Amino acid sequence: MIVLGIDTATAMVSVAVVNGTTVLASSELRSDRRHAEDLTPMVDFVVQRAGLTFGELDAVAVDVGPGLFTGMRVGIASAQALAFALSIPLVGVDGLEALVSAVPAASAEQAQIIVPTIDARRREVAWAMHSVESSRFGVPQVGRVGAPQVGGMEDLLAAVRERGQHCLFVGDFARRHRDEIMSGLGPDAWIVSFGDDTVDWPHAKQVALIAHERLIHDEMSSQPVPRVEALYLREADAEINWATRSSA
Repeated sequence: MIVLGIDTATAMVSVAVVNGTTVLASSELRSDRRHAEDLTPMVDFVVQRAGLTFGELDAVAVDVGPGLFTGMRVGIASAQALAFALSIPLVGVDGLEALVSAVPAASAEQAQIIVPTIDARRREVAWAMHSVESSRFGVPQVGRVGAPQVGGMEDLLAAVRERGQHCLFVGDFARRHRDEIMSGLGPDAWIVSFGDDTVDWPHAKQVALIAHERLIHDEMSSQPVPRVEALYLREADAEINWATRSSA
């Protein structure tokens, strides 16, 4: 099954095509709020680089967030339009799950909890807890514990303290705020470690691979009009500002 993955939910825009578990082609770039302008030529390039035509795609997958509000909307709108035009399934994948799926097995085996982090702006962070279970065929089994959250640094640190388990942080936010996290945890800092820059951002490769896994296990329901919902976790800044002015 050939799946096109799209990820525009963060500052890193990426596109990939996978056939089963094989990545045929991918491209990524750091976008300076030019997600809409960058995405279309990247999609064309990756499909051509994979040696395919759009008619050979079996499904489209897209990162539905959390992340940048405008970026999420660009990716979702483009993915929906493409899936509708090609009459193929559309799969929404959340970026926190995509981050976790990119963690190398050797790193995951050293942790009890993996916490992917995505900058939510306004001094907040989006995260989710993922428990690492025993390995199966040499691959650690990772499952989400609870729903994705958004909050301040202290909210994140409180969640880690509550678990009291060895925690592997991944994502650009955690790496940039490493010192603040270690200082905030104080005596509990020994229970945390940090991923490297290879797992800073969700990537379309993981988005497509997760979607492929869901599709082959028939986890997707048939929809007459392909549609997915953004995982906002909170209102857009413009809506918050408007509500604040209205109540003043």
